[in-house]
Amino acid sequence: MSNSWIGKLARQALYRRDDLVCCYCGITCITGIADSRVLTPQEKKTVATLDHIVPQKELAESARNDKEFFELRRDPKNLVVVCMGCNSSKQHTTLYVWCNKTHKNYAKILAEISRRIQIVL
Repeated sequence: MSNSWIGKLARQALYRRDDLVCCYCGITCITGIADSRVLTPQEKKTVATLDHIVPQKELAESARNDKEFFELRRDPKNLVVVCMGCNSSKQHTTLYVWCNKTHKNYAKILAEISRRIQIVL
């Protein structure tokens, strides 16, 4: 997905809020890579991405109109920094289902999400 759905300053604010640490697995993510071809496969998994806690498909289904969808899509309370590995694995799956499928600690992740979204940007 293109980065054009969220502005550069908003993305950087989220990176700062989350200290570039994956909310789901806890690894430190990397960013600012101009050419991902120079990265090893393992390094590519650590590239910072933003994940919608509530998947965009659900946001689209619950939004009353396109304007509301685009606002919900950029809401910092629904976005967390995650590594490319976790984001690629989760894709459009709900967090609960993904945690069960991957044996991640759902309660621990929810607590971390709660801690992060309470930090003022």
